[in-house]
Amino acid sequence: MTNSKIHLTLFLFFFSVYALTGQGSIQSADGKIMFLLTEAMVENHSVSFSEMVTLDDTPGPQYSKYGLGMSVLAIPFYLSGKALSFLLGIEASMATQFAVSMINALLTAFSCLMVFRFATDRFECNSRIGLVLALGFGLSTIAWYYSEDFMSEPAVTLFLLLAVYCVTSKDPTARKRDLIWAGTFLALAVFCRLAVLVVIPGFILYQWMVWNESDDKNVKELTRDLIRPAVPVITVIIIIMLYNYVRFADPLATGYENFNGRFLVGFFGILFSPGKSLFLFNPLTLFGCLGFMLFLRQQRKTALLFGWLIVSHLLLFSSWWSWQGGMSWGPRLMLVVIPYLILPVGFLLREYKQAVKIPILVFLVVGILIQLPSVTVNIARYYYEMNKQFGTYGHDRILFSPRYSQLIGQFKQVAVVFDNLGDDIQMAQMASMAKNGERFLGADISVVLDNGLAVNAPNFWWYYMRVFGYPFYFWLLPPVALVGIIAVSGSRLYRETNNH
Repeated sequence: MTNSKIHLTLFLFFFSVYALTGQGSIQSADGKIMFLLTEAMVENHSVSFSEMVTLDDTPGPQYSKYGLGMSVLAIPFYLSGKALSFLLGIEASMATQFAVSMINALLTAFSCLMVFRFATDRFECNSRIGLVLALGFGLSTIAWYYSEDFMSEPAVTLFLLLAVYCVTSKDPTARKRDLIWAGTFLALAVFCRLAVLVVIPGFILYQWMVWNESDDKNVKELTRDLIRPAVPVITVIIIIMLYNYVRFADPLATGYENFNGRFLVGFFGILFSPGKSLFLFNPLTLFGCLGFMLFLRQQRKTALLFGWLIVSHLLLFSSWWSWQGGMSWGPRLMLVVIPYLILPVGFLLREYKQAVKIPILVFLVVGILIQLPSVTVNIARYYYEMNKQFGTYGHDRILFSPRYSQLIGQFKQVAVVFDNLGDDIQMAQMASMAKNGERFLGADISVVLDNGLAVNAPNFWWYYMRVFGYPFYFWLLPPVALVGIIAVSGSRLYRETNNH
């Protein structure tokens, strides 16, 4: 099998997994706001909408405080959802949300492919190591969970990974082109999430190190190499400033000015808290940290760039008042740097294969088991249960009490949901309310837990279609086909990577 066929097979494998386990709807408040902006741009040619998503919203025109990029990216998916609604007779709101919710399944599958290509192209690992790293990122980290909702982190992860891949190109003849592409992908990442601007010093440092090691230290050439990727980034920043002016009457107001968090709490929480620890939710990253010194010795420039990406995001979000990422699975805000903690594992596998192979595979499998309950049952259910039990202190219990960590609580919620599936009458009532667009904004937590279909059923789109009463060829045939694709592509990847 050629490299291009391996790449295609790997992409199909991951996309099929994400499509199979996708929720097919938009359940987070952030995702709903970005979706409403997409809807407003398509239907009303406007950047404001009227629907209130949270209790803090005031009546009148609503503006998204999130990056414009995701809502723009969703436009073709929204239009395809409308076409799907027309062709299959599915309700338009359901079809458009389904199509938009699948964006991150596509983007995360591409990120897995880029992790594989980074390992094989930039680090010269064999295909088997590349596959282990792709599996480690795609199924053994929180990337799997965030592939199923409409959030900005998966898009930022892919665009930043593409920018790093391009800027670390080793082909001197294509360097000018690669730098332009690097700037373009970096601009797209900034367009989706302004916080990405913190990585720019790392890119400048990398460019300076490349120039400093060259035989011809031409200052003009260094300047040109810095300007090429800067042009698309500056262009996007100007667009964002215009958008800010429309939203807030101030080009410098972003909606993210609140950095009055407690740094030490955020720093400890992101790295070590029982409810959000980067290492607990993504255990394979521990081996990434162990492999970093090898990485630094063998590819110093790239390792320093990776290090800046990780540290800059850690410092930034440790200072953020909502370092925990709200009602989320694991350290959501750190998803964008997880590839740079997974890729160094390849250096350990290459140098000490016999010693580390079994421990790494064990940690990879443990990571997969950790992610499974998050994609099986809506994580909001556990937050609601904790709120019901402890009120406003419930969230802190999840964060800092090992006994109430999501890693334990989410498994319990899976058991509760599957135990309640036998109540056909209640399930039919919940499905009826969901089809009628029933919202629980401001409702008592007990009401949501008793009547919310999204928190009382397996969180898979095809299961929802079954509950809604659609014909079997809508809800049964697609998952069967996806399982077939996963089995075939997975077996081919296993065979081919064994031969390389």
